[in-house]
Amino acid sequence: MTKPIIGVAPGTLAVDSQMFPGRQRDYVNRVYLQSITDNGGIPLMLPVTTTLATIDRYVGLIDGLLLCGGQDVDPLKYGEEPLEKLGGIDPQRDTYELALIKAVHAAHKPIFGICRGLQILNVCYGGTIYQDLTYMPTGQGTIKHLQAQLPAYGMHHVQVTPSSTLADFLGETALTVNSFHHQTLHKIAPGFKAVATAPDGVIEAIEATNGGLQLAVQWHPEEMQAVNPVMARLFAKFIAVSHNED
Repeated sequence: MTKPIIGVAPGTLAVDSQMFPGRQRDYVNRVYLQSITDNGGIPLMLPVTTTLATIDRYVGLIDGLLLCGGQDVDPLKYGEEPLEKLGGIDPQRDTYELALIKAVHAAHKPIFGICRGLQILNVCYGGTIYQDLTYMPTGQGTIKHLQAQLPAYGMHHVQVTPSSTLADFLGETALTVNSFHHQTLHKIAPGFKAVATAPDGVIEAIEATNGGLQLAVQWHPEEMQAVNPVMARLFAKFIAVSHNED
């Protein structure tokens, strides 16, 4: 049986060196690629581009799309000015991924977002982001969301909505997940719903309610799946759905 091809939207990095100052690099952490190959798919990196014809060609090559972690989303993309605690951004990557998401969805192919992937998916459809966890409403304290332990280990609990697609994929509704973020979703985009939360109310997952699989989580299952069957099942289910969309 032919394995589905999962397109991977890469991270971006500016590399300064004496020989090539300001050189730009598109990259994918190997754990993302391994998570796809371990669970029945074939990864294909889709370099950043602003050419719509190239994006359309990408969509024709893949069966599903994985949106990876990385920089903060440019707040201008969701109608806000940058605040003091905003981290690094790459507006070109934002523009690329926003166009890619829309093109993949228009082709009725599934999307799975991780960390930044959750945030850019939410922004794509009209949602917003707290630019830092400390900007959440006064009195709503937060647990630690940027762990100092190995990424394969879970740090805090997450409760998943029992009737959700995410719960079906995971096979469980009570999780312990890793955590590597300083931002969180604010307004959920129309056509989406929150389907997992941390004990402090931070949104840990969303999924589309308007047809087609568009699912995203705030934690990093790619760092856990090699030792955690629940996280491996999340990838396996997404890849299986990508195959069935052919």
